[in-house]
Amino acid sequence: MPGRRFELYFSWSRPAEIGSDLGILENRYPTLFELRRATWPEFEELKDVGAYNQGTAGFLDDVVLSDFKRFREVIQCVTGQPVGLTQRVGDDGLLHTIDSELLQRTDTLIVVSLDHLRTSQTPTTEEVELVMDFLRRENSCLIICPHHFVGDESAHAVREQEFKHHGDLLVPEQQRIGGFARELLRALGFLIENRYGLRPARSQRDFSPAPLQILVDSRMPNVLQNVTSFNLHAHLPHLYVGGANAGDVVVMAKQYIDLHAPSHPFVEAGNTVFNALLWVPPAHSRGGHIFICDATLWSSAFSGLQSLQQFWKNLAVMSS
Repeated sequence: MPGRRFELYFSWSRPAEIGSDLGILENRYPTLFELRRATWPEFEELKDVGAYNQGTAGFLDDVVLSDFKRFREVIQCVTGQPVGLTQRVGDDGLLHTIDSELLQRTDTLIVVSLDHLRTSQTPTTEEVELVMDFLRRENSCLIICPHHFVGDESAHAVREQEFKHHGDLLVPEQQRIGGFARELLRALGFLIENRYGLRPARSQRDFSPAPLQILVDSRMPNVLQNVTSFNLHAHLPHLYVGGANAGDVVVMAKQYIDLHAPSHPFVEAGNTVFNALLWVPPAHSRGGHIFICDATLWSSAFSGLQSLQQFWKNLAVMSS
């Protein structure tokens, strides 16, 4: 019997991301050349300018998208179904919305919101209505995945403090990602925002990701069964929950912050953990589940892969 059908929906506009002004540091992805230079001798296999685009397009294709390959392989192995991948605006410049055809072939839709806010990606009214209709389907699953949100509108000194905390030289003082995710969540009635770029804690024993702080609740689906940790991406967001419907959102897992890293305003406010996985259970006419987590949870590049793969497999066989 065929298993769950997964779709990865990248809500970015490739032309808008690739067309970033390289004279401006903020709110853009690095080029592949910049990545190679900053991390040398890593990524030396990508130095062939004839085979690999050294611009931003090369970074998106040969770093970001390639890091999702393992996830797609694992899901296909478990479900017997290939994982679709759609980009909102591809190289053809055409808009590929979340339409009825996409949703009809999908049981689990993962919205990978790696779009910069400056590109103004936002769901249409029709898309929101289609997603709401999708969620009325019994056992459907919508996973909304923003990424870090660093720099905000803070003073330069605060931005510098945040930069030193995560320590990633490839991230500029302001890089606000996840606009589509924020707008989709608002349209669905939830004020959930990705905030900051926090460095996650490592285990002192073997430098693997520190164990998650997991909520134990019999109501929850078993997506975290035998899952101990997520990953060590250098800048992960705190998933802030507010608004009138905050009580409908369950914080399933929290991740510890690296308190050995340079300080961060969120840490100075007394926080030692951040919200890493949220769940909105089925309710009223909604038969489907909504999860919110960081976009890098589907990447194989930032360690913790054994536990992450268990998370992926749990989602692949989720039945209630």
